[in-house]
Amino acid sequence: MHSAFYLFFWGLLLQYNMVIRGFDILPDFLGYILIYKGLTTLASQNKYFALASKVTLPLIVLSLVNFYNFQYHQELLLSITSTLDAVKNIVFALNMFLVYNLCRGAIVIAEDIDDYLVTTIRQRLYVFLGISGVFLIFSIVSLFPFTDVSANMQVLFVFSYFIYLFALLIVASAMYKMYKELSPKKAEQLNIKKKMVSNRKR
Repeated sequence: MHSAFYLFFWGLLLQYNMVIRGFDILPDFLGYILIYKGLTTLASQNKYFALASKVTLPLIVLSLVNFYNFQYHQELLLSITSTLDAVKNIVFALNMFLVYNLCRGAIVIAEDIDDYLVTTIRQRLYVFLGISGVFLIFSIVSLFPFTDVSANMQVLFVFSYFIYLFALLIVASAMYKMYKELSPKKAEQLNIKKKMVSNRKR
């Protein structure tokens, strides 16, 4: 089970964009494949992981649009820009839903481990959803034909994106915490503590 959270950790980190000569060297679809692989072992654990598993497959396909940076071909970009932006917003919204279910599923498992871990994951999820929601609203508003995309708005958009990346990072680190807490060594230590507490009660 613990290895699945390690895959979630790397899968979320792969959502960072590093473009070299038009190609994203940290492809989102590869990250979603890692997440889906982790979910194959956890989908039966609770309803949240089951939902996350269902939404990951369309994300693998839709995220292919982010693999290539079309800004290197302006003539093509002008003809399909509205479609690309719409697809990117759909991917972003689905990704929010995916992260929500990953965190909610992790919380269910963490309830049997540590209350502090539950609180940590829940708080980081709320931060992520709040920041992502604001960024998604900016993205949707920018698609409206009457929207004047000024220099100030572009700066605000870029700033909100970097804050979103930070929110994504703290969620990824929460998945890594789950990985560490569920490691065989940690689980053995937890069982020993439970036995000691049980013996004291007797």
